[in-house]
Amino acid sequence: MSCRNRDQDRGQGSQGSLWAITMRKQRSQASRFVAVTKCRWRRGVSLVSVLIVGLTWMLSANRMAHGSEFRFVVEDLPDHSAAWLPSEVVIHTETDLRDGLIFLLVNPTARTHVFMVEGLYEQVAGEQGDVINKPLRVTVAPEDSVRTLVSPAPWERSRERGGVEEFRFFCPLHRGDIDMGGTIRMVHHGGTIRTVQ
Repeated sequence: MSCRNRDQDRGQGSQGSLWAITMRKQRSQASRFVAVTKCRWRRGVSLVSVLIVGLTWMLSANRMAHGSEFRFVVEDLPDHSAAWLPSEVVIHTETDLRDGLIFLLVNPTARTHVFMVEGLYEQVAGEQGDVINKPLRVTVAPEDSVRTLVSPAPWERSRERGGVEEFRFFCPLHRGDIDMGGTIRMVHHGGTIRTVQ
């Protein structure tokens, strides 16, 4: 007895095997459709996830960079000392300090450096969630960057019209013998910096 005769004996006949082939094709098409649908769905979910993460990052970056931001980059010098650049910064209290003051400290070197400013304070969160002002001394790890919020306390008490205050900054870990560090000049209420030529 042949295979064909066996199928006919079971009542499927020659059309029964055609029906089985058709069903297999439909099942494979259905499984391909489901696989393609899953793939498209995954791509859609991935795209939506990327958009949500991007939007969240943009909103948080906007919130972080709400005030004026000044960028300082440390550089290793040949005598094994270090210098924060730029060496001179001018900040106008009327315009630059309206929404706060942020220092972005960048350390592209292989050594840990400290950014210290005599007379300025940074705002940090205390244990109970309150804001504490502490002397501005920030440690920056190698190949890292740190944002710090500067306290407005020092220039709030000295609102002399046209006055200029100077604050020295440097790296206390790698300060050279003759290094005077850099200078931050706070210009109050329309004051100007006078340069000697």
